[in-house]
Amino acid sequence: MRNSFRIDPDEQGWAIIAHLSSLAGTIVPVGGILVPVILIFAKSESPVVSAIAKQALYLTILCYLSAIPIVILSFTIIGIPLALLMGGAVFVAGWAFPIIGAIKASDGYYFKYPIVGQNPIFYP
Repeated sequence: MRNSFRIDPDEQGWAIIAHLSSLAGTIVPVGGILVPVILIFAKSESPVVSAIAKQALYLTILCYLSAIPIVILSFTIIGIPLALLMGGAVFVAGWAFPIIGAIKASDGYYFKYPIVGQNPIFYP
């Protein structure tokens, strides 16, 4: 199973940073995009860290893009409950997956995000 292989102890710190890089957008508006891109290029010799940074970047982009229909739905009375549900799901996924991934990386395991990790470019 590709989701459960071990991360080299020398790369665990970088893997944790790569997972948490998608949360950088809460501090700096485009940080959730810039930090993973920087990690992809800076750690290109490490396929694991690069794959994790790609997952973080893809998750951040998906969260930003999902805000568009959420905002559109929030303009209608019927769409407000759906917008709240979708917004809550995006918020939880945008925070939970990087944190779970960082915890798994600290234990030395590779974590593939359920939503974005199915693409072959995310396999180290």
